[in-house]
Amino acid sequence: MEKIIFLDIDGVLATPEYLKDGQWALNPEKQKLLGEILAKTDAKIVLSSSWRYATLEKTKEHMEAEGFLFNDKLIGVTIRAYQWLERGTGIHLSIPRGVEIKQWIDTHIHSDNGKNWERKKLGKDFTYVILDDESDMLLEHRNNFVHTKSEIGLTDDDVRIAVSILNKTCT
Repeated sequence: MEKIIFLDIDGVLATPEYLKDGQWALNPEKQKLLGEILAKTDAKIVLSSSWRYATLEKTKEHMEAEGFLFNDKLIGVTIRAYQWLERGTGIHLSIPRGVEIKQWIDTHIHSDNGKNWERKKLGKDFTYVILDDESDMLLEHRNNFVHTKSEIGLTDDDVRIAVSILNKTCT
C-alpha cells in the first residue's frame, strides 16, 4: 500500500526555539521524529508547506540548502491555491490547505518510482497522513490529520498517531 505524508514545515519541523538568521529553522530533533515515521511506514513525502516552490526540483534544492534530511523521500508538492485580488496591494484570497491537499490526492496518486502516476483507490491502494499546525483541512481529512502545536512541533505522540494512521492500526 502506498503511504503519503503531507508535510507542513513551520510548526511541525521548524519551531521557535530553533532559529537560523532570526527565522524558524529545521529543528534536528523534529527531523529525527519525522525519520521515525518514515522508518516505521516507508512513506513518501508531499510538501504542503509554505516552504514549497512551484516545482519539485526547486523545492528539493531549497530544502537541501535548509538542511532537510529526507529529500530522497520527497515526491511532490501541493499547488499554491490562492488568487491575488489586487496586484501590488498584497491582498489575496487564500484557499484552505485542505483543498490543496485534496487536489493533489485527486490528481497524483503515485504508482511507479515518482515518475509515473495512475489512479489508485483511497483506503485500499494508498493511505495518507497530514502533519500540520494549521487547522484549515477538509472534513474528509479528519481521520488522517495530525494537528501539531506551532510552538512545540512534532512530538512522540504525533509520531505514534501518524504511524498508526499510515499503517492502518487505528480505528
